[in-house]
Amino acid sequence: MAKQTTSPAPKKSSAKVQTPLVLTPLIPDGIAKKIFIGLSLLIVLGMAFLSKDYGITGDENFHRVYGHHVANFYTSLGEDITSTQPYGNPDSLMRYYGGFFDGSAALLHKAVPTVNEWTLRHFWNSLFGASAIVLAGVVAAQIAGWQAGLITLLFMLFSPRFFGEGMNNPKDITMATGYLLSYVFIIQFLKNLAQPSLKIALGLALAIGIALGIRIGGLLLIPYFLLFYFFALWQRDGLSTLFDFSKFKDNIWPSFKYVLVACILGYAIGMFFWPYGLLSPITNPLETLSVSSKFPAQIRMLFNGEMISSTDIKWNYIPKWLLITTPLFGLIGLVAAAFIIPAYKRQGKLLFLGFVIFTLVFPVFYVIYKKAVLYDGMRHLYFVYPSIIILAGLAFDYFINSQTKNIKYAVAGLAFVLMLLPARFMFANHPNQAVYFNEIVGGIKGAYGNFETDYYMNSLKQCADWIKQNENVKRSDGRKTLIYSNGVSPITHYFSDDTANVSVGYVSYRNRMSVNGDYLIFYQRFVDRELLVNGCFPPEQAIHTVYADGVPIACVIKKTDRSDLMAMEAMQRNDFETAVQLLEPYCAKYPKADAALTNLGLAYLQSARQDPTRVQKALNVLTTSYNLNKENQNAIYYLAYAYEMSGNSTQAQYLRSMLQQ
Repeated sequence: MAKQTTSPAPKKSSAKVQTPLVLTPLIPDGIAKKIFIGLSLLIVLGMAFLSKDYGITGDENFHRVYGHHVANFYTSLGEDITSTQPYGNPDSLMRYYGGFFDGSAALLHKAVPTVNEWTLRHFWNSLFGASAIVLAGVVAAQIAGWQAGLITLLFMLFSPRFFGEGMNNPKDITMATGYLLSYVFIIQFLKNLAQPSLKIALGLALAIGIALGIRIGGLLLIPYFLLFYFFALWQRDGLSTLFDFSKFKDNIWPSFKYVLVACILGYAIGMFFWPYGLLSPITNPLETLSVSSKFPAQIRMLFNGEMISSTDIKWNYIPKWLLITTPLFGLIGLVAAAFIIPAYKRQGKLLFLGFVIFTLVFPVFYVIYKKAVLYDGMRHLYFVYPSIIILAGLAFDYFINSQTKNIKYAVAGLAFVLMLLPARFMFANHPNQAVYFNEIVGGIKGAYGNFETDYYMNSLKQCADWIKQNENVKRSDGRKTLIYSNGVSPITHYFSDDTANVSVGYVSYRNRMSVNGDYLIFYQRFVDRELLVNGCFPPEQAIHTVYADGVPIACVIKKTDRSDLMAMEAMQRNDFETAVQLLEPYCAKYPKADAALTNLGLAYLQSARQDPTRVQKALNVLTTSYNLNKENQNAIYYLAYAYEMSGNSTQAQYLRSMLQQ
């Protein structure tokens, strides 16, 4: 820095003298820290207590089984290599995941075998989720003080989707925890560049190892750290000194040796927690990176009002999900964060603010550029969500600190009101916080039929619990009660303690009439969009429905009327007259049963030789079915046939052309 010199007092000028802006927090730093610590403890304990209410997610059983294979790998000292092999489908892909969370969860169950394994897994998961919430606040506190940390902590707490999935998402939230722990140590390292610490380097190594030991995406933390370490040196020494290798020993090596410790040891820890990586620490991670960038999963998804494939998503997939699922305080704060950049530059904190911005922007742009396979909303990028909230917390903190007393309260009041919106949703819809949508899209009511809601099957637990509490599944005739579901894996586990009385099987929503079940349990995913928007879900035979803000996300059907199944069996015997006799009263009773209407239309057509008036009846019921669900290809095909029989070949040809698109 140049030496300051004195000079004669300048002559008076009409120009105003600019005084430095004084930042005064609304809550003194010491008090804010105490509140932060107390609230953090409550969050950890509260989430651990509530974790028992959450359901088994769609992928969780794969992770549970894999976790036991991982535990066996270590307890057998590497002899049991099942965790590194393609032992099933889709289990064959599990070897590409790190074993830190799943393996530790399995070991936890081995240590406490008397406690239900799913209860233990969700308890363990909740600790990671709560830690992520707290660590995001710590990152903000390191940058701007404990008031900023407290605001960020509250913003994270009232982020419904992050909170909800923090209970039972074993790979995305847990990796985000590793990321946030790494951010804490990276910022500490950069702040203490002049006096580097082995303790900080070891902490960062462990954090990198945890993230990498959960998913290969944790590898990004190493280039993140190296990049901002370079920027910190550049800021401190300038480029000329930085590239003067004669000064490397004195200027760079004192800190760079700890950088090497953090990166190399962090990578080694990540490999240690990952059996497949441990077998070949270079080749297998490279293979995993290649697989993960084009994940071999082709999943049909509802996005922006249309069905798309996970292998062919649009560029705006992640930005859109971030826009409609981030609470308004996050979006407003994110925009406001752009206006605090000059102030942070004056305060010498631009490097830290830039780091948080980079951790948000880079992954989003990278997956867009790579056209990565993505599905389940923003689940794969949950590790970037805390960066939005940290920036929002820093922005609200700055605008509170930089204003007069009355405006301070106004800004704090705005933050409080904005938090009330998602908080209401969280309390009103427990334990389905993960289906939250913000006010931009009109909440979940506005998103329904346009975006996925409960893609992870959490609500199926409420359906299973309702049957257990309200229905008698032990039959007097000795036959097992048959339960079918489109979420068969969780449902199987919910009734695993009663296999003597209950048998569980899979059926899709489209084919629900083809099974002779006593109960059907469905969650809303993979239900055709047209059925959703036309009020056909839940179907009319539903006896229990799980709602979120009035929107149905799962349901229980009791098959008291099996006329649809009996009619299908009759049609398979070419007994179309019996099918008509069964389906006419059934469709009158359940006028939104599109599949039954389609079968009735076909039965009319097949028996039209005996009764020509049935061609018109077929046109009527098939048109109704088509209007209920324009994705029902059987209805389109039979409707084209009906038009052909009625002499309207033009309309028939038009409908057939639709099937070819």
